[in-house]
Amino acid sequence: MRVIGLAATALMLAGCATTPVPSSSATPVPPERILAAEFTKPHQGLAMLVVTRDKGFFIAKCEATVFVDGIKVAKILQREQLRLFVEEGEHLIGVSSDEGICLGGSDQKPVTVTRAKPTLLRIAAGNGFGVKIEPSAF
Repeated sequence: MRVIGLAATALMLAGCATTPVPSSSATPVPPERILAAEFTKPHQGLAMLVVTRDKGFFIAKCEATVFVDGIKVAKILQREQLRLFVEEGEHLIGVSSDEGICLGGSDQKPVTVTRAKPTLLRIAAGNGFGVKIEPSAF
């Protein structure tokens, strides 16, 4: 009986795992899910922040809301990417999945962005079936 319980737990956790999506194969978030379009328009002197959503079974139909300094910027699905343009410096980037069929959860990270190179972040499955946002190499 104990083996069955352990196997079921392992299966649940494996189903919740997500895989990073390379920037080159991510799809842009469609305009109808952009909530603050001013963040998506490049301007002279702004730094680029790239947020890409992982792929995985658990998050297949769950929208995640991306925030920049407390402002709702967009709703993003798996395998999608959001290119944001912000002032250089530190920003608080957040993600929440508490709408729709998702089990909820949110995360936020202070991020320092510069014009020298884009800052890459990924949205992944977090502990407890929520979401987390973290630096990315993809």
